[in-house]
Parts: sequence; structure tokens; C-alpha cells
Amino acid sequence: MKKFLIALAGLTCLTAPSVANAGATITFGATNPIPINNDYQAQLGALGLTRYATTGATIVLDPGQQITFYFMGAESGFSDTFSTAGLAPNVTWTEAFNNLEPWQMTLIGTDPNLPAGSLAGFLNFTSSGPGAPGTVGTDPFAIFLGPNFVSGTNVNEFFFGYDDQINQQDDNHDDIIIRALVTGVPEPTTWAMMLLGFAGIGMAVRRQRKPAMAQIA
Repeated sequence: MKKFLIALAGLTCLTAPSVANAGATITFGATNPIPINNDYQAQLGALGLTRYATTGATIVLDPGQQITFYFMGAESGFSDTFSTAGLAPNVTWTEAFNNLEPWQMTLIGTDPNLPAGSLAGFLNFTSSGPGAPGTVGTDPFAIFLGPNFVSGTNVNEFFFGYDDQINQQDDNHDDIIIRALVTGVPEPTTWAMMLLGFAGIGMAVRRQRKPAMAQIA
């Protein structure tokens, strides 16, 4: 029993996540208040998000991270699509093209292949309409921020939106809104250590059973 407990304790230590406590760093220059004609202004405000940054903003992913994406809402007369990883998207979502969709949190998927560094060109919006595509740092792409959010802050969660007619009156980045949750990816050595820990438990259990079986015989 003692050996079993030692092995179990060892497994507990070995399976502790061996990932960096990091995420993504957001930088920006000027910000604007989320306008009243953004149909999700109240919902974003309830999350503490009252401003947004567009042109020149950056999202830089730290090494060893992956992002899980959630669809939150869309208000568009066109069919807009969010996708990752350029021309070969690992995660993609096209909103339902019914003008105003209810605020929700629908899981889109997780992309573990996003490279560390700038996410410009990897978080992409396109539209079936005449609007220009958007990615991080361009005018159609907005990062929603809190009123006291400081440029250069490292985060594990952020929200961003798309404006499919950036030069029209409806300039509010609510045509599709996405939530991003950043989590660490366990390193290969972590998985190897976990397997070793399970093997140790198995050996301890087998050794303890042998004497008991001998006594019964």
C-alpha cells in the first residue's frame, strides 16, 4: 500500500500542467467608445468592454498556447465568416445570415496550430457582401477593450468583431463577434511523464497483489 501511495503522489506531481502561464499580448494606439448602434453594446458592456481598437492594433500569441473560439453574435445583412490559419482554416464559422442573432456563446473549435507571434493573417474575417476582409490590425477588425485596459497587457481571453461595411454608416463592428480563450498546450515531456506515472502505479498495484494471491494459494 505504501508503494502505491508513493506512486500516486508521484503521478500527481508529474501530471501538474507543464505549460507557461502566458497567453496573448494586446497592443494598440487610439481607441474609440463602442457606439450605441452596436447591437451588442449592452452585452459587451456587461463584460466590462466599452471601447475598441482597430487599425494598427496587434495580438501577439505567446509560445506554447492554443486558442478556443466561441461565436457570440452577429448583426449583418450578409453572410460573414470567421476563420483561422489563412487559406487552410483549422477553425471556421459562418454566421446564419438572419440579420440579428441573439447573444450567445457557441463553441466553434480549438486551433492548436496557431504560431507564436503576431496573429495578423491568422484571425480572419470575410463577407459575402462588398465589404473588405479583415484581420488583426486592419480597420474592419476590432478588439474590444475595457475602459482602463493598458496597451501591452497579457491576457487569457479577448473579444473581437468585424465590420463588413467599414465605410458605410453602420460602422460598429457588430457584424460578427468572437470570443477567444487562450490556454497553454502541455509539452511533450509532460505527456511522457504522465505515462511513466501511470506505469509506476500499475507496477505498484501488481506487486501488492502478488503476496495476497500467494497467501490464498
